[in-house]
Amino acid sequence: MERNEFDVLIIGNPCIDLIFSGLPHWPAPGKEVYATRFAIGAGAVFNTAAALSRLGLRVALLGELGNDCLSRYLLEEMRQAGICCDLVRQRDERLAAVSVALVHDGERGFVSYAEPPARPALDEFRNFEEASTLAPELLPPLTLAELRALLSRYRWRAAFLHVHPALGPVLELLAQQRITIFLDTGWHPRLLGDPRLPEVLRQCSVFLPNRLEAEALTGTHDPVAAARQLAQFVPLVVIKLGAEGALACQGEQLWHCPAWPVSEVIDPTGAGDAFDAGFIYALLHGYSLPEALRCGTICGSLATTALTGSAAVPDATELERLRHSSP
Repeated sequence: MERNEFDVLIIGNPCIDLIFSGLPHWPAPGKEVYATRFAIGAGAVFNTAAALSRLGLRVALLGELGNDCLSRYLLEEMRQAGICCDLVRQRDERLAAVSVALVHDGERGFVSYAEPPARPALDEFRNFEEASTLAPELLPPLTLAELRALLSRYRWRAAFLHVHPALGPVLELLAQQRITIFLDTGWHPRLLGDPRLPEVLRQCSVFLPNRLEAEALTGTHDPVAAARQLAQFVPLVVIKLGAEGALACQGEQLWHCPAWPVSEVIDPTGAGDAFDAGFIYALLHGYSLPEALRCGTICGSLATTALTGSAAVPDATELERLRHSSP
C-alpha cells in the first residue's frame, strides 16, 4: 500500500476520558462517593480509530487540537496507537475536551466539556443556524476547497464520522470519491432533534446509533421500529443494544446478533466505538452482514472488560479466532 493510501479516514476531535468505575451508587448532591477503579485515556473518535488500527487497518484522523497539555497528551496517544496524525491541525490556543465517565452497575453517565475554538464557523457552514455552537467539534477543521484538495492527494476506502446537520457538503465530497461513509452519533439532544438530519443521513452508507440515540431520532422505544424507520433514509442501519447485542436493518430484512459473553463488565465506556471498529473491519474485508455484526459485538463486548474504550479491543488474529469459535 502506498503512503497516500488509507483504509479509513476518521473525522472529528478526540477528547480526554476520566473514568471512575466500581461506584457503590450514583453520586448524591452534597455527598462524596469513591470509585474502586480509575483511568485516564483518550476517547471519542480516538476509540474507533485506535481499535481499527489495532485490527490492522491503516487509519488517519482529521481533526484539530490545541496547544494545551491535554491536546499534547491526545496527540501522543494517537501516535502510540498507530494512527496517522498528519491531518491533525494544532491551533495556537487552548482547545480542551474532557469527558468524565461514572460507572455503576454496568451502566455509565457522563459529564462532558468541549471548548469551542476561537475561530468563527467556516463559510460553508454559516448558512446553518447555530452551526458554530451546535457541537462544532464534529465538523472538519477545513474549508470545502481544502477538503477537496485533501481528497485528491489521498485515497480512502471508508470514512467514519459523527452525524451533524451541517455535514451535507462534506458527505457529498466523500460520496463523489466513492468512499463508503459510516456515521455514528453522540448524545447531543439538540443535534438529535434537528429536522435536517434525515437529509444528511440519506448521504451515508451505514448509520450506527445506539438504542437511546435511535429512540431520540425516531421517537419510538422499540428498536425494531426505530431501525425500520431509519432504514427509510439509510441503506444500512445498525442499532447497538448494549447487553442485548446489535440489530441491523437493510431494506425490509432484519438481523440480530447477541452480545459476546464476558465474565465481568468493568467499564462500558467506548464499547459502542469498539463495536463500530469491528463492524467496519468486517465489511471492508468483505464479510457478510451477520458476520460483521458478530465482529462488532465481539469487539464491543471485550471493550467492556477493561477501563477506557480501547484497552481491551482484540487485534485481528484474536478477533478471527473468536469469530470462528463458539461463545
